[in-house]
Amino acid sequence: MRRTLLCLSLAALAAPALAQFTLVAPNGFANTVGNSNNTFPWNRATASMRIQQVYDSSNFTAQSVTFPVIIQGLKFRPYAGAVTSWTGGTWPNVRIDMATCPVDFLAVSTTFANNLGGNLTTVVNGPVTVTPGSTLGVGVVVPWHVNIPLTTPFIYDPAAGDLTLDVYLDGTGWVGGSRAADVVSGAAAPNQALGSRIYNTTGIAATTGTITLNHSLICEFTYVPATGLYPGFVGTPRTGPVGQQVSFTDQSYTSDPGGITSWQWDIDGDSVPDYFTQNCQHTYTTEGFKTVSLTVTSNLFGAQTLTRTNYIAIDPVDADFTFSVQPAYLVLFTDTSTGNPTSWVWDFENDGIPDATVQNPAFVYPGPGQYTCKLTVADAFSTDFVTKTIGIGIVPLPAFGSTFSGNLGRGFWFQSPTRFSIITAKVPDETNNGTQNVAIFRLAAAPPVFSGTATGGLEFFASGQPSASNLPCVVSFDAGEFVGVLGACGTTSMLNSYGTPAGPFASSVLGQPCTLTRFGTQFNINTSGPTYNYPYWQEVAGALSRVILGVHPCAGLPYGVGTPSGAGPAAPTMRCTALPYVGATSNLAVTQNDTGVLMFMVAGFGRAATPTPFGTALINLMLVTDIMNGAAVVGPGTYNYSFTVPNDPTFVGLSINWQNANLVVATGQVSLSNGVEYWLEVQ
Repeated sequence: MRRTLLCLSLAALAAPALAQFTLVAPNGFANTVGNSNNTFPWNRATASMRIQQVYDSSNFTAQSVTFPVIIQGLKFRPYAGAVTSWTGGTWPNVRIDMATCPVDFLAVSTTFANNLGGNLTTVVNGPVTVTPGSTLGVGVVVPWHVNIPLTTPFIYDPAAGDLTLDVYLDGTGWVGGSRAADVVSGAAAPNQALGSRIYNTTGIAATTGTITLNHSLICEFTYVPATGLYPGFVGTPRTGPVGQQVSFTDQSYTSDPGGITSWQWDIDGDSVPDYFTQNCQHTYTTEGFKTVSLTVTSNLFGAQTLTRTNYIAIDPVDADFTFSVQPAYLVLFTDTSTGNPTSWVWDFENDGIPDATVQNPAFVYPGPGQYTCKLTVADAFSTDFVTKTIGIGIVPLPAFGSTFSGNLGRGFWFQSPTRFSIITAKVPDETNNGTQNVAIFRLAAAPPVFSGTATGGLEFFASGQPSASNLPCVVSFDAGEFVGVLGACGTTSMLNSYGTPAGPFASSVLGQPCTLTRFGTQFNINTSGPTYNYPYWQEVAGALSRVILGVHPCAGLPYGVGTPSGAGPAAPTMRCTALPYVGATSNLAVTQNDTGVLMFMVAGFGRAATPTPFGTALINLMLVTDIMNGAAVVGPGTYNYSFTVPNDPTFVGLSINWQNANLVVATGQVSLSNGVEYWLEVQ
């Protein structure tokens, strides 16, 4: 989400004419090559991204900077390596913000805003240039290739917390060549990175990203000691409804030994002073953006004013919506925006062409697939937009990033937000290998974080299948159940279609939000076979291996446990193998383990757990009892029971419950299966 009009402007800080100093973070790498490299952000060419780099304050204090400083410039250098060269180039429109980080660098948030303190300042909003150059050989430090003078200097006090750089790299207009940046990675140099990053490669409008702890771009800071009087303040909260009370806290700094002698607040931008205390509170009674100014005075430096334009937003619009996926590719949209918007513009396929201007529209998409919908709302003084990914008949996935080859399996897991069925599975085959493999699990719980492991729950397995085909399957899940998916192309080597960016991905099932997280095993799916029972786990920060799941609200949910006959064999098991679409034939497959039995199927409305002399009856309000297999006496095996759903639209959403019962003819013993609950839907 991105709010327009709500901007932050800071009066330019005129630094005194003092000698400039420099320091390099991470500490200790001024003349030492980093142990890694990364394309983020200065080797992205035309690909836009947002990246935050948080540096631990010890990078400053360990280099004797224990006092407030005015940061005036940033420099970044290319990674050393084999001799190579680059042509350089310029991005015409890059924005860089700086702020004191409210949390420690090891506790940063995936939400970008949570890593930005109240002194957030836009220090650059314009071109950033990469200087042409060349590496000098492995292990030889390369001169800085990105030199960024700050158009608005930033006052930083290491005692107040860690330092956040927030880079909005707009790739539009880039022409030229660059080089990967020099990086210190904690994976190879524990306790040396002294920083962490948060990034999103989908574009500059991203509000959340993926965290890499103990990872730092090597950066040279140009600074001068903060001699003078520098106003500063923070307001909390900065947005709210009419009647919102905002607390303003003075954060001014002066090197005047006599300190600050007076404060003057203008909290609504009308040039009339409102408060004269160091800190104040104000209740806003009208909507709109409010400009706030603080004037502070000291005997040595006189009066200085800081103005933050449109700093407080009272009752601004905040775009949001929900959606519900219906049969026949129909999606119902519900506006849930706050701030009382008066206009709505919907772009259902995010192609720049407005499709609807009503508050709560409906739209029929052209077919199954992954779409992005954008809603823009506005009132008399503010505007906001939000985009959401919608899966029509599929579970949305991140964009393709790379193919990973190895003798292992990867995928994703999620907790089901609603009742649904997986009806197809397909692994993207970017390498044109031609062979795909898929395993789907009903997990007992969220998988353990690596290196912990769990096993069991396999519901569907297919190996060595043509990758051009959607693999048909029927696996139904209830709301709250845990779904695990592994998928890769290949045979002796698994080719995983990794998504980008790495880390959890916000997705949905039939319009209900869920989060996909990497799921993995160290075993080859293709050679494991349908009896797969190898250990699996989750890796929260890892890239998802993509498997396209076709989904449908029609369901045949297994529930409860069966009761054995007492003759020794295990209880029968039952599953739905053809879903109960209205006007179509559904099928239940029963695997029973006794010899010489008559098989019966019982149907009713609703689940139950009623004890009987033969075991637990799992259905309620019995409707039908039907003998299976034409009254033939059968032995152990898997047997099918078909049920034709009447072609009546009033049956949509109806629940019917089934349980199998087997009579052992020779002994009169009875065994009962688990239950299956049908939820009828249109195909």
